[in-house]
Amino acid sequence: MGFNSQISFYFFFFFIASLDFIQATNASAYNESRLLMKGCNLFQGKWVFDPSYPFYLPSKCPFVDPEFDCHGRPDKQYLKYAWKPDACSLPRFNGASFLGKWRGKKIMFVGDSLSLNMWESLVCMIHASVPKSKTTYVRRDPLSFVHFEV
Repeated sequence: MGFNSQISFYFFFFFIASLDFIQATNASAYNESRLLMKGCNLFQGKWVFDPSYPFYLPSKCPFVDPEFDCHGRPDKQYLKYAWKPDACSLPRFNGASFLGKWRGKKIMFVGDSLSLNMWESLVCMIHASVPKSKTTYVRRDPLSFVHFEV
């Protein structure tokens, strides 16, 4: 990869925390992305077919709970759609870049099964981007965390 990165992902069911996204990325990158998104309504758009999706297969990700893996479902086309806002383009997720920007930071997801699903999806997308990365995965109710070393 060319850089050392350490990032931990925490999932708490019962604790509340906030993230400061501005501190997590450098100011110029944050301001540049804000300018690109200015005037873009992320909620107006459509789902478009993208054959490069999905980022990962749930059955191949060690962090997905069995109940969130739709194994046995015969139709897989629904996995190949991406959200496309009408007035702008969203950058494609880059797991290695994400780890670099969040180096030394912690990300916490708070909530119910929907938050758990988002947490699992994020760590699986990163895992698919850096599959040879050493990871530490700890699961203790109500806390689970993944630590990536790249």
